[in-house]
Amino acid sequence: MKTLFNRIKAGSPVFYYCGIAHLSLLFVLIIISQFDQRHLSGINLWIKPIKFALSIGIYCLTWPLLLQYLPFERLKRRFAWFTVFAMTFEMVAIASQAARGQLSHYNHSSAYNLLVFNLMGAVIILQTLFALYIGIRFFKVKAVQVTPAMLWAIRLGIIMACFFALEGGVMAAKMAHTVGAADGGRGLPLINWSRTAGDLRIAHFVGMHALQAIPLFILLTGFKSAKPTIIFSLSYFTIVMLLLINAFLGRPLV
Repeated sequence: MKTLFNRIKAGSPVFYYCGIAHLSLLFVLIIISQFDQRHLSGINLWIKPIKFALSIGIYCLTWPLLLQYLPFERLKRRFAWFTVFAMTFEMVAIASQAARGQLSHYNHSSAYNLLVFNLMGAVIILQTLFALYIGIRFFKVKAVQVTPAMLWAIRLGIIMACFFALEGGVMAAKMAHTVGAADGGRGLPLINWSRTAGDLRIAHFVGMHALQAIPLFILLTGFKSAKPTIIFSLSYFTIVMLLLINAFLGRPLV
């Protein structure tokens, strides 16, 4: 594990420190949640910041492992700095809204709350489009330092993650993530996905983590050629699309 973290740090100190900071923040937020028992939409209002701190921490620590195979140094530095800005902005917005006892997403109860939500949306769309551009640039990379299997895993992992990240726009347009019922109430433990209606966050979450899942599949299986990567990626995409359709039909995951 120490070797892995040293490799991440050497690949991009900016991403490394941002990831470590968010994982550290995760523990702080967990402690705060034990003392602050306020609820929002039926759950402790610190649950959402906790989930985002964990997700952002993993996201930032993943990128250096992918970018090490991309030769465009200036582009990588710009992407790292903009992503760190975007993730930090999202985290500050989500945590500060929680501290105020307000929803960070789909909140149009006041001009300020709507402004925060719109700014979060603008920043994350720009970051996602930048990530998509990085994924496209990976098609300029030849499999010299990396196997064809891992190269395709990186390409398809980034593109799929961006595709389902942009699915957030559907939720923003609806100003809700639940289909067939109102947002809120108790859901599945920790993740809080709806147990009574469709939940668009499921496909959003699973699809975005293609960024880690597809390269991890190659690492664990040891495949060398591109074909197994493409087959696994298509299967993964199909499953996530079925999750999305299931949510649109108003059906809960379980």
